[in-house]
Amino acid sequence: MQKLYAFLARAPALQGLTVQVGDVGPAPGTAGLWAGGITVLDRRQNLLGTVRQRCRAEFTLRLCLPLPPGDSATAAENAAHLLALQTWVAAECAAGRAPVFGNADPARETLRAEQGKLERAEAGGTAVYTLRLQAEYTQLYTEEMQ
Repeated sequence: MQKLYAFLARAPALQGLTVQVGDVGPAPGTAGLWAGGITVLDRRQNLLGTVRQRCRAEFTLRLCLPLPPGDSATAAENAAHLLALQTWVAAECAAGRAPVFGNADPARETLRAEQGKLERAEAGGTAVYTLRLQAEYTQLYTEEMQ
């Protein structure tokens, strides 16, 4: 979680926002990162007892941004923030600068930011946007590690 938090702190689209681990506050300009859990996609064990698991970790990033009622320019700017963040994550992953989650085969690791959307608009002139982050990686377990 801390690796992803540190990675997101470098994102140009999040500059000026207060990002924290946990729930997003009601104040505009805040963001919260939640862990959604890990799914084992594939598990293999060799004759020596070494276990190799392909895993997917899921996270949710919620952004609280200003959205005055009827202000379509701000709505478009907020949408551009989400798209810029998704594009930045894809570029960082392609360049090999995404955080490493597993302990085996880092070249096959991927991090995706997807499904950016407006979750809800608040009467006070803010809106909460959600972005899903998924990391796929390989974890190796040996007899000494268990």
